[in-house]
Amino acid sequence: MTAYRLFCLDHSRKITRAELLEAMDDSEAIGLAQAAPFDAVTCEVWDVNRLVTRFDGRNGGAIHGR
Repeated sequence: MTAYRLFCLDHSRKITRAELLEAMDDSEAIGLAQAAPFDAVTCEVWDVNRLVTRFDGRNGGAIHGR
């Protein structure tokens, strides 16, 4: 299992929520992040210093990139 980090950001790109996600791989971490309730402009999933994905918190979790 890998410890991923979920960061949710506001309009000013300030972190409004941060939590650890334990997942087997990137796909599972993305699924866990998108299933979590959030109210943010943007959310990001990180694996140490590697950005895994960024998604829109206002648009049902639409993925911006992977």
